[in-house]
Amino acid sequence: MTDTSIDRARLLRRLAWTGSVLTVGLIVLGGVVRITGSGMGCGDHWPRCNGEWFPPLDFATAIEISHRWVAALVSFVVAATGGVALWRHRAESALVRPAVAAVLLLVVQVLLGAVTVKLELPPGVVIVHFANAMLLLACLVVAAARAGGLPEPPTRRHGLHRMVLLATALGFIVILFGAKVANLNAGWVCRGFPLCEGAGLLPPDAALGTLHWLHRILAFSFAALMIVLVVRIPRGPLRTAAHSAFGLTILQIIVAAAMVLHLLPPTLRAAHILVGALIWVALVLMAVISGRTGQEAVVADSGGAVIPPSPDAETFAASPVAPARPSLLRDFVTLTKPRIISLLLVTTVAPMFITDRGIPPLSLVLWVIVGGYLMAGGANAINMWFDRDIDTRMTRTRARPIPSGRIAPGVGLAFGIGLGAIAFMVFYRQVNPLSAWLALGGLLFYVLIYTMWLKRSTAQNIVIGGAAGAFPPLVGWAAVTGRIDLAAVYLFAIIFYWTPPHFWALALMKQGEYARAGVPMMPVVRGNERTKVEMLLYTLFLLPLTILPAFFGALGWFYLMAAVLLGARLLWYCIQLLREQGVTPTAWRMYKYSLLYLALLFVAMGVDRALPYDRGPRPGEVIILDDPDTPLTLTGDHAEH
Repeated sequence: MTDTSIDRARLLRRLAWTGSVLTVGLIVLGGVVRITGSGMGCGDHWPRCNGEWFPPLDFATAIEISHRWVAALVSFVVAATGGVALWRHRAESALVRPAVAAVLLLVVQVLLGAVTVKLELPPGVVIVHFANAMLLLACLVVAAARAGGLPEPPTRRHGLHRMVLLATALGFIVILFGAKVANLNAGWVCRGFPLCEGAGLLPPDAALGTLHWLHRILAFSFAALMIVLVVRIPRGPLRTAAHSAFGLTILQIIVAAAMVLHLLPPTLRAAHILVGALIWVALVLMAVISGRTGQEAVVADSGGAVIPPSPDAETFAASPVAPARPSLLRDFVTLTKPRIISLLLVTTVAPMFITDRGIPPLSLVLWVIVGGYLMAGGANAINMWFDRDIDTRMTRTRARPIPSGRIAPGVGLAFGIGLGAIAFMVFYRQVNPLSAWLALGGLLFYVLIYTMWLKRSTAQNIVIGGAAGAFPPLVGWAAVTGRIDLAAVYLFAIIFYWTPPHFWALALMKQGEYARAGVPMMPVVRGNERTKVEMLLYTLFLLPLTILPAFFGALGWFYLMAAVLLGARLLWYCIQLLREQGVTPTAWRMYKYSLLYLALLFVAMGVDRALPYDRGPRPGEVIILDDPDTPLTLTGDHAEH
């Protein structure tokens, strides 16, 4: 925008900001109406109050009619904003669209207000009324920000633009859940902070308790995402907006804690609504600014190595052979990465057969397989949505459904979120709540920690992020036992140490593509030889870890032989790689073998537990009798109650 156009947009900017401030006030006042129970202060009359324009005022009537008069003032300012946009800026669609959208949402808001009163405040309509007010506020903020002289959209947007949009969407979802909690009076069910009193990590048994707990989980996830953004965004207007949103988020958590611990006093409930509205304003500003900010270099790791931005996707548009278009169903299946999920399911199901509960019911195994596939598939679909820019620059990924244009990015994201939500319900209802939270934790770790943060920022991305792939054994173990034991953590550790040598073998082969895509994988920023040495070190940590269960008596000779033989082959590949100069086909053979290695290792655990060993009680083992208050502890050859 030129200086002249900025001056011409001054009136529009002032009207839009005025409307934004008034809308925030109106949202808070609407919350006060609900908190004080004044929603029917004017009876079921609308737009007049108790049949009059200026009725006698009691407490409830005064609050409700104040809400209506402020709504009338907002209506006037919004209409003026739309009129000025059409009158003075009709050729500037970036200014006209949000202003006109605000007017249209205003009409919907007025109708919803009338319906809310006529139907005597049904919770569903009240929540929609609130959501529409938030969208109206967003349109006014967008109009004001664009009228403030933001640059035109760049050819390649800021690298964190999609993460900002995700934070904005998640923030809106948290706000809607909060509105539902408030309107259904679910705030009383989940007392205590940060956990519900007496429920531990799980939600209370009541359905409203689950609703409140989901609101908290989403809020904590949003706070974690904001931490990632604040850390990664460089200096500039976008960082200022991010810091504002993050500071308000911390304030909101404090207000929420005080509100719950002090039994929901009205003043804190109103403050909660106010801070939530301000967070929403900051998020919308972040989205607008990031959409008008260009791509920057990617910092590879803490050592300061920088990988320049990758070339535009158009560089790779001319493919020599255009592959046949797969069916839509096949594309959706491809989004879930079924070949990767097959290994995850092995590491999920195998632990179910090595617990102290014996062979699990077939129905339980099937539900875990269904839920596990859906949760992993949802995580993979969200990963493909976020990574679609770098997927266009890598030959092995540019034919995927989203970067190739066969599936729209928004559809892919919705598909992934939908699969995750369905998977959570499958685990929660058909398995147990702990397995549901662990599965969801794996998805969030993979998406937020690995995909959105670590993958593009540090050479240690696969080391820390590899923990996401180690969640399946925890899920399988919890599905059978309802708890997390040390044995489950042990299985987690095996996959954690297996991941770096497995994935770096692939990274050695594909390092050129990772460099072109701006992804700081270990071979790209540290070189081939350093990568091979670290692969060997992680393998040397892994192999003793895999054979220890046999020495402690948890597993028998069959598993011990399998672990030794399988591990010896993996170690041979690592040593062979280190002896060879450069990148040779051995790296590809090791990558393929490492997949087979992990699958066979976990299968060997299950087979070993099925063999007819004499598995008598071991010294120090605690056995739970029919009476849970009298555990039997074996010390040497003597048993004591």
